[in-house]
Amino acid sequence: MREKLIYILIFSFLFISCDFTSADEYYNRAIELDKQGKYNEAIISLDKAIDKKSKFRPALLNRGFYKSKLEKFEEGIKDYNKILEFDNDNTFALFNIGNNYSSLNDSKNAIAYYSKALQTEGALKSFASSDGGAFALNTNFDLKSFDSDRDYSMLDCEIYFERGMEYLEIEQFDKAISDFNKSIKANNAKRDCYFLLGKAFIGKKDSINACENFIKSAKLGDKEAREMLKKHCIKKE
Repeated sequence: MREKLIYILIFSFLFISCDFTSADEYYNRAIELDKQGKYNEAIISLDKAIDKKSKFRPALLNRGFYKSKLEKFEEGIKDYNKILEFDNDNTFALFNIGNNYSSLNDSKNAIAYYSKALQTEGALKSFASSDGGAFALNTNFDLKSFDSDRDYSMLDCEIYFERGMEYLEIEQFDKAISDFNKSIKANNAKRDCYFLLGKAFIGKKDSINACENFIKSAKLGDKEAREMLKKHCIKKE
């Protein structure tokens, strides 16, 4: 009887200790927690998903994102780097590392990772659309896969815009101007690009081009551009 009781207790312990929840279920729970703004709880759920599936790209990407939302930027970078260990040209991971370095005021590293992201196949060549937006042709379709490479593609103009801001931050004005113009060419963030171009030309002491771009930004509704026009472009009597 005693041996039978011990056997039952051992079996019960093993049954209780088993976790039959799948990695995908933990991932989906994290998505629901994300919708509620419960990032810490979402991270715990993703920890369990990743324990079950170490190379779970969506889980690693989202966990890095949630950590970044909580301003744990270096921890977020570690998660993105875990993706790069087995998927070294993942556009989203490289782009988000750039974003995190930007948040850490490390423009040099931000630029380095934005540049790496631009060299990947997932940085899609963008074009101006007829409705004033940007689009790209993506021929890498895999609709059957939950975690396909196409899920990590993005428009290159979005990366150029972010890199341009970092170049502007470290006063590499010509490089910033080049990136903002590429963003504008694809109809991406035009109002902001024109404003930032104005600032870049101010940095180059080129008031004519600066004012032209501030005017374009102001016409698109940028209030700060109007202030820059008053400061730099309207002659005072």
